[in-house]
Amino acid sequence: MRLFALCLAVVFVASCAPTRYPEDYQQQPASLHLGEGGKVKRGNPYQIDGQWYYPLATGENYDEVGVASWYGDKFHGLKTANGETYNMYAMTAAHTTLPMPSLVRVTNLENGKSVTVRVNDRGPFAKSRLIDLSYAAAKALGTVKHGTARVRVQTLQSADVSSEKVTKPTKQAAKPSSVQNLLVQAAPVQSQVPSVSSKVPYVQVGAFSSESNAIRMVEKLKKHEKYASAKVIPVGHVYRVRVGPFAQTKDAELVLNDIQSHGYTAAMVIHD
Repeated sequence: MRLFALCLAVVFVASCAPTRYPEDYQQQPASLHLGEGGKVKRGNPYQIDGQWYYPLATGENYDEVGVASWYGDKFHGLKTANGETYNMYAMTAAHTTLPMPSLVRVTNLENGKSVTVRVNDRGPFAKSRLIDLSYAAAKALGTVKHGTARVRVQTLQSADVSSEKVTKPTKQAAKPSSVQNLLVQAAPVQSQVPSVSSKVPYVQVGAFSSESNAIRMVEKLKKHEKYASAKVIPVGHVYRVRVGPFAQTKDAELVLNDIQSHGYTAAMVIHD
């Protein structure tokens, strides 16, 4: 729906919230189903405001922390990215890379509230944003007033789009010398990483359920001196491979472009 639309308005959505729900509105439906209409869709890599996004072939083991925003009546009644009709009073969400549809649990880390939403749209495209919630989902999580909140997103169920053919874009790799300089500067400060609330940028190259697979990826990455900061970060039963941290998000994005040009198309910038 909003793949090529201007999305800067999400910053100001709190000022245009509806004053009340319709009489037949139910804040939290009894259940959500993966297949409720629209197309099962992965989609090709796409670029918004100079940033490349690479849709995932599977949402399995997806577990990320980031910033959630929400969108409401401006898009109410319009088509979502997978062909459904956006309903701001339904428990849905937009995500930049998860397969559509996917069911995810979103937990507001600021108040502990949690909801299950159905991903059926693409977005948000403001940098550092992880997920865009419907008005109903944002209200249930208590984020409408402030507009954004720090959340954890975990996949519960995801459409199988692993066999969908995806055309990879031709991209110009970042200059090795530039990437080398960024990583050399980032590596020495790892012992001084700020707290989680500081949201330090990393490049996450992959996430595995097998620790041995994650270790093999790290060993492969470290064959390149510029990726010497690669490491395995265990979170529950998921082993994440990350490069960094970086002083600025733009530095991480430069490294991301270089890593993706080497075939790691599922890599992404995360803040942790």
